[in-house]
Amino acid sequence: MARYTIRATGAAGPVEFQQPLTIEAALTKAEELRAAHFNHITILNVLTGVEITDVEALLLTHENGSGCGS
Repeated sequence: MARYTIRATGAAGPVEFQQPLTIEAALTKAEELRAAHFNHITILNVLTGVEITDVEALLLTHENGSGCGS
């Protein structure tokens, strides 16, 4: 279910992706943003309002293949 949006800050300033994504797509986008030297990446659940601010730890879990729930 697509319910996550992303915010990040980089050298060029802040960016925000408002189109809802699945958690897998949001993690992929966060990895792309991190590779592009964005920092302060936040994933927001638009249904609950919960913000995931420790995206680095979440990405490590995702990269190690441990998976995550939706």
